[in-house]
Amino acid sequence: MFNFFKPKSNPTTSNQELTTLVLHLTGLHCSSCAVNIDLALEDLPGVKAKTNYAKSETKIEFDPSKTTLDQIHFAIRDLGYNVE
Repeated sequence: MFNFFKPKSNPTTSNQELTTLVLHLTGLHCSSCAVNIDLALEDLPGVKAKTNYAKSETKIEFDPSKTTLDQIHFAIRDLGYNVE
């Protein structure tokens, strides 16, 4: 029924170069905010995210050939959070 705890499959091949970045966020009010951000980001192709509410940051690994940094920023802002 709900797949909150099941990791989304984002298949990547071993020869792809993933970019890792950490974004500092504002507007998070609780740990559910972090979960919402992770779910939205992982809907983008080739993206894995781990958002930490206490630190107000998200660590993202993504394939730049599938998703751009602008798309990532838009997904976060579309939820009502800001990227610093």
